[in-house]
Amino acid sequence: MEVGLANMSLTRNTTLSSLTNTAAQISPGMSVQQVADIADRNSAESASSWVKSLFLFRNDVLVEDAWLRAARSGDSDTANALGWAARVWAEPRIAQVVEETLTDFNGHFDPTGFSTNAVTQSFGDLDAGANSRKAATTLLNQAAAVPLFEPEKHGGTIIGSSRFHPTAQFVPAVIEFLVERIRGQVSPTVARRGDATELALLWKANRWFGLSKDEFRIAARTRAIAPQSTRQELPESLELLHQEALRRRQVVLQGAPGTGKTYIALRYIEWATSGRRKQSSLSTILAELPSNERTPENVANEVVRRGLTAIWDITQFHPSYGYEDFVRTLAPVPSANGVTFRAEHRVLSMLSAVAAELQAIGSDADVVLIIDEINRADIARVFGELLYALEYRDAPIHTPYSVGGDASMTIPSNLTLLGTMNTADRSIALIDYALRRRFSFISLEPDASIIENAGWVGTGDRDTALHLFDAVSTLFSEEDNNSALAVGHSYFLPSGDMQNEAESLVALARRFAYEIVPLLREYASEGLVGSEKLNSVLNSVGINSDATKQDLVEAELYSWLTTDGPAGNG
Repeated sequence: MEVGLANMSLTRNTTLSSLTNTAAQISPGMSVQQVADIADRNSAESASSWVKSLFLFRNDVLVEDAWLRAARSGDSDTANALGWAARVWAEPRIAQVVEETLTDFNGHFDPTGFSTNAVTQSFGDLDAGANSRKAATTLLNQAAAVPLFEPEKHGGTIIGSSRFHPTAQFVPAVIEFLVERIRGQVSPTVARRGDATELALLWKANRWFGLSKDEFRIAARTRAIAPQSTRQELPESLELLHQEALRRRQVVLQGAPGTGKTYIALRYIEWATSGRRKQSSLSTILAELPSNERTPENVANEVVRRGLTAIWDITQFHPSYGYEDFVRTLAPVPSANGVTFRAEHRVLSMLSAVAAELQAIGSDADVVLIIDEINRADIARVFGELLYALEYRDAPIHTPYSVGGDASMTIPSNLTLLGTMNTADRSIALIDYALRRRFSFISLEPDASIIENAGWVGTGDRDTALHLFDAVSTLFSEEDNNSALAVGHSYFLPSGDMQNEAESLVALARRFAYEIVPLLREYASEGLVGSEKLNSVLNSVGINSDATKQDLVEAELYSWLTTDGPAGNG
């Protein structure tokens, strides 16, 4: 949709402040000449040639609009933003430069486009001729006055942007302004197309303020303060974890595969967030903030505004995971001179900063970071100097990277680290002693009662699962020094929404054949489980020790389950 309804002079050097002053002083019902006279007093240039393009007239009579209302109310920030919108709206060439040079393909402001040379080239391509440089200077000066950006200069020439200012707060007023302009100056058929937000997006208004379409839509919504959520009573099964989280602030859930470590961690999050797990995720909150407003302060304010009882996130360690993935890093950022590097938060640094902001504003919302598979990374490499900060909460410690001008980092006392550790991971089972001293460890054991109380279709499939669990459990014991490798109860739980026992038995047989037997045979090949003992267990459930193909293992087991097994006739 083409923006701009008149061809104005590109070199009018009218300042944004003069436009805002004029908007505050004019009144609906004035003639074009009356408005021009007031504009002349506020501007160094004659206004008669441009007031009709910038202000809303109907039959040469000034009409009330959002720009005038903002200026009269004294809201100069919004009035400046709407003055910028009026300038872009009024001139198609300005609109094209803003949309194609100042922003990238997502609609975000592009640092490389905010330079006098880049904008001059763009106006030159639009046949602005000798006026291209003056047009570029005028446009960038007005953008800086909104303010949309902080200019980076070499002498008097703008060569880029050192940072961009938040603009999402202007979106509701911009939509109101545009709808009034469209209805006043465009065919009523076009003005009725879609809702107001989508109508503004047809004119690419998101790009005028450096926002993606989704960011523009989110900013258009009413952002009322939500009531504080209320937590349910703490489940008994989570009491120990909660007590240790309050006491130590650093807890690891450790256990064999399938003992529900991550499941328990997420259940704790479900309780801590009052059942609003997704809405309370750091990732969700960041995704709903414009890209240049994703700061700890704004995230903390969102936690309060949304009435959240906690904010959380999850990360998974792995052998190549490092400090730059977890704490802080240097990230490449486009600039007018190519690419520069800027220090940025990673998940621990961001959540720590959010926790500090929540403390500062008096919020008692909890902050929780789940570290899945915490023993799979090189702990010293990942945490670095922050091993000290884990022990001495609220004490700042120097980091290699300065974020927001601060090279120090604090892990506040309201941040809980909740790790999970698989004790069967033999190559890395021994966690770094320095970290072990700083965490409380809670062991989770395979538990037959969880299988027994699961939502089975009937008693036959339940008894079958218990039988298989008991058979496999005989392979692991303290005497054999392999209890840490035991297969947990989650491998034996119901699969999905089974309609009858036959379907449930098929699912049990498949899981056993494709998940449990390969694991057990790997243990046996490494000498962690006796081969003869394993063959005996497999034979006891109808699986021939010569059956190596998984489909054959599944078929033999299913045959046994439905004949001699607990669900069969035997």
